[in-house]
Formats: sequence, structure tokens, C-alpha cells
Amino acid sequence: MTTDELRDQHTEIGSAVTQLISERAALLESLPVAPPETPSELETLFDESMPVEAVPAKAILEQYARDVAPHAMQVPSPRYFGQFNPTPLAIGVWADALCSSLNQNAGAWRNGPTSAMIESQVIRWLCELIGYGKEAFGVLASGGSEANLLALKCARDRVSPEIARKGARDGSNLTVYTSEQCHYSVEKSLDILGLGRESLRKIPTDERFHVRLDSLRDTISDDVQAGRRPFCIVGVAGTTSTGVIDDLPALADIAREHDCWFHVDAAYGGALAFSDKHRSKLRGIERADSVTFDPHKWMFVPFSCGTTLVRDGHRVLRNSFDMSPEYLAEDRGFDDAQYDFFRYGQMGTRRFNSLKLWMCFKFMGKAGYSQTVDRHIKLTEYLAARLDSLPDFERVGGVETAVCCFRYLPERVRAMSPKEQDDVQQALQQRVEKSGKAFFPSTILHGRRALRVNINSYLTEQRHIDDLVELLVTEGTALT
Repeated sequence: MTTDELRDQHTEIGSAVTQLISERAALLESLPVAPPETPSELETLFDESMPVEAVPAKAILEQYARDVAPHAMQVPSPRYFGQFNPTPLAIGVWADALCSSLNQNAGAWRNGPTSAMIESQVIRWLCELIGYGKEAFGVLASGGSEANLLALKCARDRVSPEIARKGARDGSNLTVYTSEQCHYSVEKSLDILGLGRESLRKIPTDERFHVRLDSLRDTISDDVQAGRRPFCIVGVAGTTSTGVIDDLPALADIAREHDCWFHVDAAYGGALAFSDKHRSKLRGIERADSVTFDPHKWMFVPFSCGTTLVRDGHRVLRNSFDMSPEYLAEDRGFDDAQYDFFRYGQMGTRRFNSLKLWMCFKFMGKAGYSQTVDRHIKLTEYLAARLDSLPDFERVGGVETAVCCFRYLPERVRAMSPKEQDDVQQALQQRVEKSGKAFFPSTILHGRRALRVNINSYLTEQRHIDDLVELLVTEGTALT
């Protein structure tokens, strides 16, 4: 193949893909949000032999249009109210294509010089956004799970650096503390790091689902007396189930009292820092030793794009992750080792994900993100007010971000047992999902099932909220 032939392929395929993407975008209002097919039905659809002969690009794209896109969850829909999965910005979608065309390896400077510069820049922007100083730095990750893992390894290595060399034989008494509302990745990370899942203490939450500081202090005290070694406290800024934000200043104080690393999982809520109106909810985040921040949530960057930000920057990350293979030695004759991002995390080959973050950041600007965050919270408060006006619904917790939790409890359901009430919530969620008119999940809060709505699309307007409330009333009435 010649370069001219490659150009022609890009022209032909690019034109066809542009049409597929733009036409689907135009249909987002009308497409069913959740596909009705079962796993077995989709298994049958994609059950085909490994291709031996080449298939023309046109035929491949036709199969995509026929079999892939129609059966996908319509996450970009303005009526998708699920987990923190946004409508991606168009410039981010096309940044992904540009990234793939350059095919940089963002692990080392020599394989991706512009990717290293852009990643350094966007990391510094995020550090500045949350209130870190000039010495702070970080690294892009696949998402909040990996970002939490990187941060917890830094915390582990600070208190017990010998584990990195000898293994976790001496780490059995190391203990981490966080809210019972924490993301599951915290527990999984401790397993991966060799500390064991039992090294995590999940602290109860109050009636509004913030971590209880009295229980945290008591648990730490009991553990110290039992010979355990507290080494990390994880605060949550935007829990997955409720979107609430822990008392970060108080957690920072407790961490300092016990010489613990203080990590804040702000994968979702970190974007509040854009908003002049709501950034005070993150007060204390600048005191964290590390922060998880996911641009692929409230910044509308296409999946995947997470970050680990570290207050003391390069030194901490390199102490935990740096290695120098012979083919990437620091003395290779260039002053560029500080831009080798494989030294700041566990990944070697790394996608040029900073490009889409950089483009989205520039496309929206701080002001654009601020306006969108403010609007989403206002819409969520509007939803809460609508539900409060309906006697058959009862809200669970408050609204601190763009998450609203509630239960469907008409008089007949209130007379049921707790389990039967929980079954009604799940049944209502399933009816809404099967209708194709909206999607939201349910969750478990203090042992009881609740419905959870998150507004995370810049396409969502007040009319979509009104439609959702009407749908809830209609499906709830039909159910009971």
C-alpha cells in the first residue's frame, strides 16, 4: 500500500463514519435509550467465524450500522440518567480519531513528544483547578478505578516502602478508612496491592450519607489499640449512589492527627471546582495528598479518561512507579526523562488520551464547564422539587451534586413489608427501562433499595425532566 492509497482509504472511510456519527446524533431524542435484546439474542447476532479473507470496509460499516449501533445503550441520549456516563463532546469524539491516526505511545517522550507535553499541560490545569500548588503533578489513568489504585499505592509506599521490594508480608496490619459509600475500586485496589480486602474499614454514614466522623475516630482508636496501623483515609467527593460530598476539612484533620495519607475520590464531584457557585462544596480538597478526577464524567470527555493528581507531584509518583529499562534509560542523551509517563504509573504503552482532554478543555473553557455544572444541579433541584410535590414519591437524602435519589411509595406500597417495597422500586426501574423512554438505575442505601437519577448530559433540558416525572407516575400507576 502507498501513502496515497492510505489517504484515499481515510477519505472514503472517514466520510462514511462521519455520516454514521452525525445521523445517530440527530436521532438521540427519538431512539430507545436501552436496547430490549437479551444477552443470548446478541450472542446469536455476533456468533460468526473468524474472518479468513478480507472484508471490505463498506461491508464492515454496514454491519456496524445494522447490528452494533442499534443495539447499544444510548448513553449520549438526553434521557439517559444512569451512572456518570455523559454525552461526549463532538470535539472529543473526533480527537479520538486524530489520536488514533497519530498512534503515539504516550508512555515515553521519544515515542510521543507532543503527547507528553499535552498531558503535562492538562494535568497542571487540573491541579490548578482543585487548588494545588505549582509542585503538584499527576498522571492520566483509564478511569477512577485505576486512579484510586495509583493513589493507594503511593499511600502504601509512603508508610511501608519495603513492600514494593519484598512484597506485602509485613503489610498485614496496614489499614485504610473510608465511607461505606465508597467506590468498590478502593476495596479491589487493596486486594491488588497485597494488603487484602479486610484491611479496609468501611465507616457508617449519617442520614444524608456522609461518613460519620465519630465512627471514624472510634474505629481508628480501636484499631490502634489492637495493633493495627492506620495509613490512609479516603474521602469521597461525589459518591456513586448519592453524589454527596464528605466533610473533607474534617477528614484532612483526622488524617493529619494520625499521620495518614489523605486521598479524595473526586472522580465525579471534582468538576464542582469549575463552578463559582458550588466549588465551596469541595473545600479541603486542596489538603489531600492525592485526588482522583475523571474528565470522562462531568467534563464530557469520551471514555476513557481519568487522572490521579498528587500534591507533592513528580517525586511521590516516581518513588512508587519509576523503573529504567535498558532501552529507556535516563542517561540516553536527552533531557526528557521527566516526560516519560511510564515512570508515574503502571502502564507502559499508553494511548494519547490527553489530546481529547486538551481539546475538550479548550472547547468548553472553565466558564463553559461552570455554566453546565450549575445548570445540571439546578435541573436536579427542579426534579427533587417535582418529586416532593407528589405524594406517591419520597426522596432519599439531599441534592448536593446532580444526583437525586427517591422511592415510589404510594399508600398501598407503604403498607407492604420492607422487602416488598424494595421489590416495587426494582420493578418500577425495570418498567421504565423496558419502555425505552428513559434509563436510570436503582441502588441500595442503608440496606434499602432506592431509585437514582443523575443528570449528566449537556443535551438534557427541563422538558426531559418533566417527561421523566410523567413517565414515573404513569409506570408507577400501572405497576401498583
